[in-house]
Amino acid sequence: MSDTALTSPVHSNGPHSGRCNAPDAFGISCDTSAWLEPEGGRATRGQAARTALTRLEERYRDGALPFLTVLRSGPPARDYLDVGRRFSRDAGLVVHCGGGSLYAGRAFVAAAAAENSHPAATRPPVVFAESIDPNACAQLRRTLDQVGQKHVYLMIVSKFGQTTETLALFAMLLEWYSQTLEPEVVRERAVCLTEAGPSPLRALAQARGIPILEVPADVGGQVRGVHGIRAPVGRHWCKRVGAARTRCPGRRQSRPGARVSREGLSPTAQSAAAMAAFHERHGTGSLVKLAYTSAMEPLQTWYGQPVSESLGKGRRGFSPVTVRGTDDEHSQLQQWLDGPPGQMITLLRSGTACDVQLPADLPGYPSWFLRRLGSLWHAHADATCGSLATAGRPVRTFTFARRSQAAYGALMAHLMLETELVADLLGINPFGQPTVEDTRERIVQILTKVAH
Repeated sequence: MSDTALTSPVHSNGPHSGRCNAPDAFGISCDTSAWLEPEGGRATRGQAARTALTRLEERYRDGALPFLTVLRSGPPARDYLDVGRRFSRDAGLVVHCGGGSLYAGRAFVAAAAAENSHPAATRPPVVFAESIDPNACAQLRRTLDQVGQKHVYLMIVSKFGQTTETLALFAMLLEWYSQTLEPEVVRERAVCLTEAGPSPLRALAQARGIPILEVPADVGGQVRGVHGIRAPVGRHWCKRVGAARTRCPGRRQSRPGARVSREGLSPTAQSAAAMAAFHERHGTGSLVKLAYTSAMEPLQTWYGQPVSESLGKGRRGFSPVTVRGTDDEHSQLQQWLDGPPGQMITLLRSGTACDVQLPADLPGYPSWFLRRLGSLWHAHADATCGSLATAGRPVRTFTFARRSQAAYGALMAHLMLETELVADLLGINPFGQPTVEDTRERIVQILTKVAH
């Protein structure tokens, strides 16, 4: 979303109230009229959202929002760029190991593949390793064996350096390397990303002489994945998100808090107000992410992370649900249209690079049946969105004219800001995962018993 798309006030008069139909600078158009209405979310929480947006800007200026400031400054550029150049030049395959850092990485790699039609433009390919399922690990090793130790490069990402899955995968991959490569060669093919301070990951990397890149300690899960893909993808995220924030809080030429209070409520704050009002009316509900192309599934998955980590606290928040059209229409559309009113639905669409022509002569087919799969595909999306809006269900549509790193970064920035504002409106601290620590401690206790 461009500066204009995120900050222009939405006026209550005219046929396009609540809408942003014209594509912005990143090729994204949106329809939010059914998301904001019919239950008056924008009206009931509008002033509170203005106040929350002003607080957001003030906290940004005070340096209290590292998830934004890090996107502006980024990690030490030289270290990351050096790794990026070396991996891009020498790697035949990059294996990214991490937990929460995987989601942003997958989204940006998918976007890079979509915007580059030439295979060489997206090299090296990236494999994301997260599962410690023995079967999945065995399949990963077979894939790596086909590429060969000399051509596989590793990127190990763990903010605290204690994620058990990441540590296990790292150890497995180091053992795989040691079959044929000397330790000094392995050092050239691996890099770890973790925050400063002692941790098992740092200790292992230091013992093997593997380079370590610092991840800022105050950056949360929604953003740390950016660091995990910084080397192979480059600096697109910081550049594009810098242009996509709510007019970049802190820029001298624009102060969004003052601007919004004079001219109206920005779309980002407006959608957050609707979400807060919906939550207050219906309690904890589902945030359905419906994508009409499988290529956008990584973006769907990433969106579930800030929603879950930031808002799922104190028995409040939204439960993210990932579905795909047209597949899941058959199993879930009935409930969305006529079931309990507990879903807010975000629909993601994009054009397609190819289409399939159906035979012209189809005996028995109705005359209105479309002869191209692309047309049928878009008809399903149009009909689903229209039915949901008519049924009074909160639904919004983001349509991508092109899938690119710039477009993904812009929408992700919009959704991150929106989540922060929803948390403010609901009185939730959006940072940290305090209750997850209990599960981590239980894992350690179980493994300690097994070891003894």
